[in-house]
Amino acid sequence: MSIEVSAILTTHNRAHLLPAVLGALERQSLPRDRFEIVAIDDGSTDATPAVLAAWQDRLPLRIFRLNHAGLAAAKNLGVFSATGRIVVFLDDDDVAGPELLAAHLAGHIANPDPSFAVLGYTDIAAEFEHLPVMRHVTKVGCQLFSYGWMKPGQVLDHTAFWGGRSSCKRSLLVRHGVFHPDFTFGCEDIELGWRLAAHGLKVIYEPRAHTTMIRALGFRDFCRRSYRQGRSQYRFAELHADPAVRRYCEIDEAMAAWQDRGLRYAPHLRWTEKLERLVTARQGAARPPHALLQDTLDGAFREAFFLSRAKGVADAAALAPLSHSRRRADEGHEFGI
Repeated sequence: MSIEVSAILTTHNRAHLLPAVLGALERQSLPRDRFEIVAIDDGSTDATPAVLAAWQDRLPLRIFRLNHAGLAAAKNLGVFSATGRIVVFLDDDDVAGPELLAAHLAGHIANPDPSFAVLGYTDIAAEFEHLPVMRHVTKVGCQLFSYGWMKPGQVLDHTAFWGGRSSCKRSLLVRHGVFHPDFTFGCEDIELGWRLAAHGLKVIYEPRAHTTMIRALGFRDFCRRSYRQGRSQYRFAELHADPAVRRYCEIDEAMAAWQDRGLRYAPHLRWTEKLERLVTARQGAARPPHALLQDTLDGAFREAFFLSRAKGVADAAALAPLSHSRRRADEGHEFGI
C-alpha cells in the first residue's frame, strides 16, 4: 500500500522532548505502511540529530536538516520532501494521541475536495494546566488555544488553519503556494491560509485528531513569544495591503496602544510577576483560589501579552523603512545598478 499521510515534524533544540513525541507516533493506530514521518531539524545545536537517528529503525522516519532557516522554511522542506497525499503538520512539543493520523486521514476521506483542510484539537498536559500562565493562555485569554466556540465537524475559515494542528492535501500547496519564508516564527500558517482562501480553503474541525502539549511556558517566555508574534503580524499586514488583514493583525490598535501605554510596559511586567508569585504561593500552600486576585492576574496577563505584541508591531514598523532600503539596495546590486 502506498503512503497516504506524511507527518511533518519540524524541530529545533527539543532533544529532551523528542523521545515522547516520537514514542507517541510509534503508537499510532494507522498502519505504518500508510504513513511516514518527515522530520526537519532546523539547525539544532543540542542532541536532536542523535535522537532522531536513534528512532530511524523504529519508525518510518526520514530526516532532513537546515541551517536554522526558520519555521516556514522548515515546513516547506517537509512539504517538498513528503510523498503522501495528505500532509499533517506537527509541533515538537506535542504528543499525539493514538488516533491522530487516522483521524486526520478520515477527515480528508470524508472531505475529498482539495480545498478542505482539517484542524485537530490540542490540550495542555495535566501537570501544567494549573500553572497561572498556562491556565490563562489555554483557558481564559486563549492566546495559545481557542477551541471553546468550535463544534466537531464545523466548517471554519482560513484563520483556523493553525500550524502544528492542521493537515491538508499536499496538492493544494503544490498548486497554490507554500509558507512564506519571511516568517521564522508566527503568522506563517494564517498568512498561507489567507492566500489559500482565494482558492477555496475551508477548515473542518476534528477534535479526535488530538495532541497534548508537554511543555510549559513561563511568563517572560510568553511575553517573548507574543513580541515575536507582533513582529510577524506587522510583516503579514505589510505583505498584503488589505484592510481585513490589517484588522486581523491589530496593527492600528497595537500602534495606538504602544504610543499610549508603552512607557508603562516594563513596570507592568514587574507588577504582573509579583501577582503571579502571590497566586503561585497560595497554590503551594493549598489555599483556596481568591477570585479577585485571580481576575486581577488574568487582566494583568492579558495586558502584558497584548503590549508585548504591540511592542513587536511598533518595533517592526520602526525598522520597516530600513528594511525597504536594504531591499532596494539588494535589487540594485542584483541588476548591476
